[in-house]
Amino acid sequence: MRARQNTDLRVMRTRGQLKAALLSLLLEKTFDEIKIKEIAEKAGVNRVTYYDHYSSKEEILTELIEDVLNEYADIIEGMPVIPPSHGPSVEFMKTIRLSVGHIKKHSDFYGIMLLKNGVPDFTNRLHDQMSQSLHQSVHQMARVHPDIEFDLFVDWIIGGAIGVYKYWLQNGMRQTEEEISRQLLKIALASSQVFLPRK
Repeated sequence: MRARQNTDLRVMRTRGQLKAALLSLLLEKTFDEIKIKEIAEKAGVNRVTYYDHYSSKEEILTELIEDVLNEYADIIEGMPVIPPSHGPSVEFMKTIRLSVGHIKKHSDFYGIMLLKNGVPDFTNRLHDQMSQSLHQSVHQMARVHPDIEFDLFVDWIIGGAIGVYKYWLQNGMRQTEEEISRQLLKIALASSQVFLPRK
């Protein structure tokens, strides 16, 4: 049993090193310019070890993106079921702080994906992941005003959030996490008229 745990830990560590190596290389060049040999060398493993874990560089990129987006989805889907129209709850602010903290934690990743266009179609993938998570969360929170089309409202939230994150990254993340979180909370509260109390 212990041997298997050690093997699993080694596998996770090696895969983590390979993903970190790819991310580091994406800071320097586009995805198309990166060779598998470079990823292996950067991770400190040989090509045989690389192919023990991944069959292509597209596979490692997919796993890297899924890891980060799934982490973000967990934050969004964990949003409290109290709508912003009821005021700035502690739990709602906590969700915003977690989201901003997630962007900071993965700032290299998001800087590459949102600003450098090193990976085609990432913004659409981020949008789709956020849309799926928000549809699930917002439906639990409250009814949306009947004059407002729900899908457009969700797209508006996503566009605004991505825009704020891009602004923060482009400007060297000069504002603290707390400052960005408070701005996002104020924007969310200003938008609270779209909610109606759930019957």
